[in-house]
Order: sequence, then C-alpha cells, then structure tokens
Amino acid sequence: MSNVVKRDIFDRDPGMGINANNFEGEITLDLTGPLGSLSGIFYSLMFELGRRGFAIFKIEESIDVSPVFKQYYDLTIQQKQALEAQVKVGLGQIATAIHDYELVSHDLRKYKEYLDYFTKIEQGKELLKSAKKKEEREKAEQMIKEGMQTLRSVFIDQVDAYTGEGISLRTITSRWPTIIVDFMRLDDKDVDQKKIAEKYGISEAEASVLATKNKLFIEWRDVLFKPTLIQRYQHILRLAEARKTSIREYTEMLKPVIARYKIINDALSSAGGRIGAWRGFFQPASQAFSMDRTRIWAFLPFGPVEKYKVTRDYLDEIPAKQAGFSKIEIDQIREFLNREKESRTLSYYEELFTRGLVAALPVEPSIDDIVREYTPQVEKFYGVRITPIDLFAARQRLVNLFLRKAMETRGGVAYRRISDYIAPGVTWQFSPYYVFLDIPWPRTVIKLPNGSEMEDVMIENMTVQGRTQNVIIVCLLEVLAREKQLENYISQLVGEIGGSELMPIEELAKEQYPEIFGKPSPKLITGGDIKKGIKKFKWFLGDLFESLGRNWGIHFDWLRARGPYEFAMDDRIAELFQLETMMQGYLFVVRYLQNKGGVPGIRV
Repeated sequence: MSNVVKRDIFDRDPGMGINANNFEGEITLDLTGPLGSLSGIFYSLMFELGRRGFAIFKIEESIDVSPVFKQYYDLTIQQKQALEAQVKVGLGQIATAIHDYELVSHDLRKYKEYLDYFTKIEQGKELLKSAKKKEEREKAEQMIKEGMQTLRSVFIDQVDAYTGEGISLRTITSRWPTIIVDFMRLDDKDVDQKKIAEKYGISEAEASVLATKNKLFIEWRDVLFKPTLIQRYQHILRLAEARKTSIREYTEMLKPVIARYKIINDALSSAGGRIGAWRGFFQPASQAFSMDRTRIWAFLPFGPVEKYKVTRDYLDEIPAKQAGFSKIEIDQIREFLNREKESRTLSYYEELFTRGLVAALPVEPSIDDIVREYTPQVEKFYGVRITPIDLFAARQRLVNLFLRKAMETRGGVAYRRISDYIAPGVTWQFSPYYVFLDIPWPRTVIKLPNGSEMEDVMIENMTVQGRTQNVIIVCLLEVLAREKQLENYISQLVGEIGGSELMPIEELAKEQYPEIFGKPSPKLITGGDIKKGIKKFKWFLGDLFESLGRNWGIHFDWLRARGPYEFAMDDRIAELFQLETMMQGYLFVVRYLQNKGGVPGIRV
C-alpha cells in the first residue's frame, strides 16, 4: 500500500481513480536458507522484475545488528559512528571557514569603501574631460569634490588625529574654530600659505598650518594610502574568494559523508523499531543476529480489454495547462528551469516545458483532484514541502517510464529519450491502469554458538493492487518526497535550508523580511476546482439510485461515474482488472519466490 493513499477512492468517487486490493492478492511467506541464499533470491527477483518492465523503487530501509555479532556490527553500526565523527569535524571546518570569511569580508568591505571614493574622483575627472555642456561640467566637478572631501575626512579622522596634542586639526580648533571647514575647501593647488590666505580670507598663521596639512594630505593620499589600498584590496579579495570557495568545497565534501551516515538507517532510531526489538524473542545481549528490512514498490501498466490497446513509442505534446498545471505553477516551473539553464543543459522535456508544453500521458489532466488532494498528506507524512517543481518532476518520471532508449528526431533536432528504471527494449503499454506490487523484505541473519549461520525472510504481507495513473503519480510523489527528505536533512545540517518548512535560506529571508528581500515564491496550489451544476446533480442521482438499487440487485454505476477511469466495479474491475493484476504481478512473484525457495512442483 501507499503510505498516504487510502483504499476508498473508488467507493467515494467512482471513476476518479482506482486503488483496488485483490481479496486474494495478499500473502505471507516465510523463507529460510543458508547465509546468502535469500539475498540472492531478492536480487534475482529485482532483476527479473526489471526484465519484465516493472518500475522498481525502494521506499523503506532499516537495519539492527546485535553487538554480539561483532564482525557485522563493526561493518555497520561502528562505521556509522565513525561517519558521525567525520560529520562533526566537517561541520566544524565549515563553521571555521565561515568565521574566517566574515572577518576577511569586513576588511574587504572597508577597502572597497575607500576604493569607491577614488573611483568617484576618477569618474568625475573623465567626465570633466569630455564634458561639453555646463550641466555636465558641474556634475563632474561635484563628483570630484564629494570624493575628495570624503578622503579629507578620512585623513582628519584616521591620520591627522594621531599626530599629537596641539598639532592635529581637531586640537587647534580652539584657536581657529573654522580650520577644519577651511581645510575641507582646499584643493591640490593650495600649497602656498600666502595664496591660501588671500583666496579664503584667513590669517597667514592659519594659512601656514593649512598649507602644511594639505601637503601632508596629498602625499598621504597619492604616495602612501592609494598604492597600499590597491595592494591590500587585491590580497584581501584573493583571501575572501579562497574562503568563499573553501566554504562551498567543505560543504560539498561533507554531503556524501552525511548521506552515507543517513543511509545506514538504524532500526532503533524509530519508536516502532525500538518496540519491535524490545518485544522480539531475540536476545541482543547474548545472541549474534542482525535484522534488516527493505520495502519495494514495483508497478507496470496493463491494457484492459477494448481500452488503450495501442502500444505507442512516442507521446503527444500538449499545453501544460491541459495537463492540470495552473498558470502560477507554470510560471514558477518556467522560472526554475530558466535558472537551471545557467548551470546545466536541460533535457528535451524540460526545454519543452519552457515553451509551455508537456508530453501527454494516457489520461489528462494527469495532475487532477486526486493528486492535489493527497499532496498535502505526502507533505505531512514525509515532513517536506512539495512545490510545483516537485509535482512536475513526479509527473515527468512517469513520462520517462513510457519512453524507450532510442534516438529520435523531431523538428530537425535529435535527442535521446532515456528511462533509468526499465530495461532497454521494454515498451510500456500506453495505458493509465497499473499492476502495483508492495513487497516487504525483512531479513534476519542468525549466527549460532556452534558457528553455523542462517538467514530467514518473513514477508508479511506482500500485496498487489490495481491502480490508476493519478494514484501512481502520488506514489512517485512519495518516492520523490523520500529522496527530498535525505537532501533536506543534508542541506539543513550544512545550513543551506532552514525554518519550520525547511526552505532555502534565500526564501526564508524573503518570508521573514519581504519588504527588504522581496516576496517569497508562491506555494503549491493543492486544492482542486469544485464541480458544480449538472455534474453534481448527476452524482447525487447516481448515489441515490445506487443506495436504492442494492435492495433490488440493480447497479447504477454509469450515473455515479465522476472521472475518466473505469467505474463498473462488477463488470470490468472485478472480472478484468483484478485478473490482470493477479496474473501479471502477484502470481508471478509468489511462484518465483516459491520456485527459488525450493518448493516442489512450482514453476514460474
């Protein structure tokens, strides 16, 4: 079963979707064999499912090893502890690199501020050379004046102020109150005390001090400050870029370590795993054993009689709106894909979406009310935020599964259609109906005191369902959400995302301060349109007649049909669909496991 999709889709909304469990399609199998034999059967089954065209996804995984099983324990749990230590060291390196970068950035900002003053002066001089109009000359002179006065202020505050009592301009204002203002009015030509006294109408004593200070300022600016500033800015800029790169590299180097740490999922990390270990008959303190659990989803489309009989090796292209995406979602996905163009080459179908088109699936709209109804439940169950980009990615995964590995040419452009999940040459039927297998594989390895080892697999219980395209898209959304869980865990640990909704730091800043950082990206619209008018009246009549007809043995499914899928429970779903799911999925897997397990007389 899906972790979020319930079995009541057909009963509640006939024709909107099917998630039908066969009554006979559940089984518990207990296989026991020598060490390695059942692991071989598992991988053999996975390869065989792939050869038959099934899409295969791992949806759960955990492990628990008794410390007494030292060899295995050292390879797993202790390895996870070693990885944990590496993660702590890596996080410390990132924190140190960020701290160093902030210190360097502080100096860099200060030097940049000084260089901006010189830049303003040089721009003013260039503009003055080419100025032809009075307004242009006045603007250029003003730029030069503003830049120069700022540098004079820096000289007064950070150089002249430390020349000593009674010598610095600040300490002789008691004698000449306007001396700082007069100094700010000087230009580079004012170096003669008599000319300064005549030009600004001040005493020769004050003019002598100003001439001396102006010569010192010009020497400081051109000989000491500017060359040193240029040299230091280059050095600090180099150091800042190195620190910025080290933050990025330390982060990228740490991500694989975190992934390895997280992938070793200790069963005792969850409440259910701890309770199971506590109640189990195994003795972890004295018995050498290990328990690992894997859960597999596998699905394959099938074509019911008289519907979707044609097998296709290409898909039509339709507007994204027709596939069920809203205008806001289309704009958001386009914006995301256009940003992605800057760092990687988009696939054919990603490029197609930038033009507002998608590959058509057997039933459209594929993003329908069922998908949108269960999207919030996927978010809640997996603790991730589902965006329109994720919705597009889940749908595109199903599109990819319909495509063979082949070179095609369309519109003069050659491109490769690639499916990463099915074997080359296996073509899916162009149908919205699927055989869906849910295969739990809990394996127990036991090492007895006499040295013998054995393994046991208790499959409890394996199920098969008949599902429609929209339910499969929800399942793929779950697969994507599980993958996103891992990426979110890694990104949160290294500080790339944050907040209660685990959004990128840029988006978090926008949400907290939209006036400064801009409005955050719109959230996914998860509610479908409310159907009105004649459709609601038809459904009301259908439900009424169906409830009355149960007493007469008459069915009114045709009045209850509310969507594009099958709605005739007795005539088609029970007699045709469930037969297909049993034959193509359930019986094959059960007999395959029995045959490989050595049950006499069983043939696949």
